[in-house]
Amino acid sequence: MCGRYSVKQDLKKVEVQLKLRLSEKAKNWKPSYNIAPSQLAPVVTSDKPDVIDVFHFGLVPHWAKDKKVGYKMINARSETLLEKPSFKPLLVNNKRCLVLADSFFEWKKQGKEKQPFRIYLPERDVFFFAGLWSSWKDPEGEMYNSYSIITTAPNKLMAKIHDRMPVILTREEEKMWLEPDQNPKDLLKLLNAYPADAMKAYEISSKVNKPTNNYPEILDPVSK
Repeated sequence: MCGRYSVKQDLKKVEVQLKLRLSEKAKNWKPSYNIAPSQLAPVVTSDKPDVIDVFHFGLVPHWAKDKKVGYKMINARSETLLEKPSFKPLLVNNKRCLVLADSFFEWKKQGKEKQPFRIYLPERDVFFFAGLWSSWKDPEGEMYNSYSIITTAPNKLMAKIHDRMPVILTREEEKMWLEPDQNPKDLLKLLNAYPADAMKAYEISSKVNKPTNNYPEILDPVSK
């Protein structure tokens, strides 16, 4: 699963770099070094493919009775997207999104302990996970926009750490993922593991376990 990640970049710089626009909410969003479920984070949706917006991490389907279900729906398995009633309509009806990131965290079991790792792409300052999004109306009538990150089987690098990894898209795949009227089965072909030789990983402090520990030093390699 992918339940924690980072966006340390200033969105104003990302806006220029990727030739996108920032929504009003995104203009006020601050870099986050330890993004966790329910928090707001940057996305680009199929509805507005030229805009960076901020949605809540953890998908809440439109039919949900309570937004707490989002904690259980932070990830969607690529292999079963067309089988799950929570995800199939989103894939088929173009409720797809790109989730901005510059690294993600995963925990490796080492005996009784779990060692956190930071995984990043040396050649890409920022990148996008493949995601799905939904809008839910709370009892007061306010819209709650949320998303789930799609995961797949790990590449060789990630297999040493965990049995799943988030789907990272290439620039060309990003465009295809947001395009309307795509054949769902063709979209599934995009949801593969990113090349291991284009990724790097290193151990970080277990302080990352606590979501409130959100500061630049949380990304530093652990000293041995």
